[in-house]
Amino acid sequence: MFYYFSRFLIRLALPIYLKKLSVSNFNKLPKGAPLMLASNHPDSFFDALIIGSVMQRPIHTLTRGDVFKKPAVAFWLRLINLIPVFRGSEGRQYVKNHDVTAQQSHDALKKGDVVVVFSEGICVNEWRLRPLGKGTARMAYKIWHGDDPLKSMRVVPTGVNYEHFRGPGKRVSLRFGTEIGPEDIQTSPLEYEKWLREFNEILDTRMNNEILTIPEDLPQTEKKERLNAFLGGVPERSNPVLKTIGSIGRLIHQPVYSFFVKKAAKLTGRTVFYDSVLFGLLIYLYPVVVILLAVILGVFAGWQAGLGLFFALPLLAWVGAQYR
Repeated sequence: MFYYFSRFLIRLALPIYLKKLSVSNFNKLPKGAPLMLASNHPDSFFDALIIGSVMQRPIHTLTRGDVFKKPAVAFWLRLINLIPVFRGSEGRQYVKNHDVTAQQSHDALKKGDVVVVFSEGICVNEWRLRPLGKGTARMAYKIWHGDDPLKSMRVVPTGVNYEHFRGPGKRVSLRFGTEIGPEDIQTSPLEYEKWLREFNEILDTRMNNEILTIPEDLPQTEKKERLNAFLGGVPERSNPVLKTIGSIGRLIHQPVYSFFVKKAAKLTGRTVFYDSVLFGLLIYLYPVVVILLAVILGVFAGWQAGLGLFFALPLLAWVGAQYR
């Protein structure tokens, strides 16, 4: 229930947080087949939120195992279907957990759910696909050719592309590529290492087709041109009344928003977790602020006023984000 509640909040909040979210080839995803989405990883947990917001089926996301080391944190992370992945470099005691990760992913796929794998292995705020690790290939091999094989599973190359990586007001493009099935790999499963290499070569090519690449040394003007060409424009909103209301909405929300921005910056510094933490604070704590203010107003001015404030504040936030 917490997963579905979180997805509900995310779907409500994204139109406020994002300037634009465009989704490509969603209708081409295989219907009814178990899906492993092999995605790039430029913006930490926020990548999974973007993907999960458009999927109708529940998603299970493989994520770095070190964030599960605190039991209280691990409890909440599992409630939103995160599956820990521990690297051998984190300690020999975690090697045994590789099989547990694979089994949990296999169980989710058998139920018809979606498993999201970040195939680069690490998160970096940049516009390019980093070299792929072998984790996705190993999982695909185990699911297709291991015990209790699931031949109907399809690997879908997925690209999440951002205008920027710090806070709201960004354009985002989510693109699904051409699926990969076991029949696409020509190498015999008996040649394990060669099979993994061929899988990664195919996956790398198909993922790159869905990901915007911008060299680090590209001049700022050319960078903007590439972003605009890839992400597309935003519909012009010229209604003067709504623009005025939007200005009022931003002014009213500025103190609360500034508090969350400072809190997220303090918790994450300049790390890749900033977007995820800021968005998480907003979707879980902003409703609490709205409810508290509505209750306080209701006590002093009547329940009609409190109820009006409860609906007015989120609406003002939305208009403030859309009409600038």
